[in-house]
Amino acid sequence: MAGTTKRAKVAAVVHPTENPPPAGTTRRTRAQALEVIFSTAIELGEGCRHGALGTPRYGKSYHLEHLIRAALEEGICDLALVHDTKREDPQYQGVIRANVAELGARPLGEDDPPIVVFHPDPRTGIKCTVEEVADLGLREGRNGGSVLVVVDELFKALKARQHWSDPSMGEILREGSSIRVSSAWSTQVPQSLPTEALDLTETTSIFMLQGRSLSYAIDAFRLPDEAAPVIKRLERGEFILVTNVGDWDGVIYGPT
Repeated sequence: MAGTTKRAKVAAVVHPTENPPPAGTTRRTRAQALEVIFSTAIELGEGCRHGALGTPRYGKSYHLEHLIRAALEEGICDLALVHDTKREDPQYQGVIRANVAELGARPLGEDDPPIVVFHPDPRTGIKCTVEEVADLGLREGRNGGSVLVVVDELFKALKARQHWSDPSMGEILREGSSIRVSSAWSTQVPQSLPTEALDLTETTSIFMLQGRSLSYAIDAFRLPDEAAPVIKRLERGEFILVTNVGDWDGVIYGPT
């Protein structure tokens, strides 16, 4: 009996069944987070506005990939337009086009998924700006479509810290929801975010942050002090969800 008890204790140490959440927090799944993210849009029949910020390689793009597919399934949008130019290879699944001009020349076919990933081959020298993708999203919305515009790294939409290089992304954040143009963005540097991104994005997923970025996020989102040690210890794929009025539900979401 004593030997059995000892082996059970060793097994519990070597193969823990769960990573317990920090004191004062609970754990929920990504699917439960998406329910919160889409709740207002579903209730009002409008678009949604969501952001994701955090240190590189902690799961922001993976999170937005799930959000895109869930938004299509929930009827939040009928078409997703993804600006994905951060790396040499596409980070998102969908129909690849170099830019909006190529999409015009080669539109989606009947059997194509309703996800356009704008990712020019860096060897060609072709460029794709956030502005052209956001402008297309606005035009689709004004013509009666429901669209999700995703910008992987919002910094690419800026000409300087906290200043848009062109008007369309800010317009989507201000007015897109009413014409069912949803938005989702990510960034590694919360200090760069323009006012519209901070104040008008309804929900923001915060992945692991440290140093000045963490301090800025705590202040900008008016989070309680106890959120800081939770955020800095988040593991890959984990995030907390905050609203644009500074509400945090004490939940750690993810990684599944």
